[in-house]
Amino acid sequence: MTPFNYQTRVYYEHTDAGGVVYHGRYVNFFDQARTEWLRHQGLQQSELRQHDHILLVVHGIEITYLKPAFLDDVLKITCEIDSHTSVRMVINQQMTVADKLIATAKVTVVCVHDERFKPMRFPQKYLNRLITQ
Repeated sequence: MTPFNYQTRVYYEHTDAGGVVYHGRYVNFFDQARTEWLRHQGLQQSELRQHDHILLVVHGIEITYLKPAFLDDVLKITCEIDSHTSVRMVINQQMTVADKLIATAKVTVVCVHDERFKPMRFPQKYLNRLITQ
């Protein structure tokens, strides 16, 4: 399977006084890429909640920072499922600038019910879209 690719730019608001992307912003960039990956598969989180009471919540995230990103850099971020069960999936993500790897993330996402906030099975019809990308 080919990883999903998302592209965005670093703006002033993402940086510290030195023009370097603040470490916490990487979480936002990785999250944006996963949201667009879902949309690319025809899955919008608002519709998952409205129709099936599904929330996709981050259970854990491990980020490795390799090199800094700077003001005006164009970030390319990939999303690829590493593994999955009926209630969780692990997504590997990579962030590059000019084809140089600057950060990686391993994100565990859990499917929970929107009212009970308890784990629930991810409907197979949606899971199939994601794992056959």
